[in-house]
Amino acid sequence: MSTPPQPPPYPQQPYGQQPGPYGQPGQPGMPGPGAPYAGQQGWYPPPPQKTNALAVVAFVMSLLCAIPTVPLILGFVALSQIRKNGEKGRGLAIAAVVIHGLTLAFYAVAIVLGLSGAFDEGPRPQRDTQGQVTTPGSSKVEDIRKGDCFNTDDDLSKTQQGDGTQARLSVRTVPCEQPHEGEAYAVFTLDGSVFPGAEKVVEMSEQKCSGTALTGYVADAAKLPKNLEVFYYYPQASSWALGDRTVTCFLGTANGTSTGSARAGGS
Repeated sequence: MSTPPQPPPYPQQPYGQQPGPYGQPGQPGMPGPGAPYAGQQGWYPPPPQKTNALAVVAFVMSLLCAIPTVPLILGFVALSQIRKNGEKGRGLAIAAVVIHGLTLAFYAVAIVLGLSGAFDEGPRPQRDTQGQVTTPGSSKVEDIRKGDCFNTDDDLSKTQQGDGTQARLSVRTVPCEQPHEGEAYAVFTLDGSVFPGAEKVVEMSEQKCSGTALTGYVADAAKLPKNLEVFYYYPQASSWALGDRTVTCFLGTANGTSTGSARAGGS
């Protein structure tokens, strides 16, 4: 009887290298010899957010009414930086924009009302049926009529004859029998929609206020008192933008006042 051959012995694996459900030493399955020790991870709070510097500056400047539009611009720049960098201060930037925006709007309304004469004090002058002033009152410069006598806040002593004087917001119109500094002898309206410049306006005003405009009112200019000089009010760029085109020619007293009318015949 023959003996059947025995199966070859199962090959032995080196110690520590037996196959199993786990990975090789040092592989991700389980830490093995030589693998670095994995300590417990710590938790750290995120770094604190800083406040945007421009937002702070814009807010402070808006409260101090600083240079116009600067707090507004800084506020918008700060908002852009805050969106990009995640900084704090968005409320300050918005407050700066709102506060300074309202401040600019307030000043704009005040300027418009001031130029329009809305802040003028006192009642309007009373006139008779011929248009002559009988009771003193406050008048806008562009409302002065030919033959009106008035007192003004202009310093006529600093204005040379023929150079004109800058238009004021208002004058106090009085009967010519009362002491007054000026007497209007002609009123003209300039043409044009675009302001031609101060020099051009002065040139046109001087032309209109000379010659027959004066002699037609006083008859003989050579007989006028020596203390009377020719002046005129003319529109500035700011009042031109509001529709003012009026040139008012008047005889003025640079020092002191006069009484009575310079019109031919005294009426």
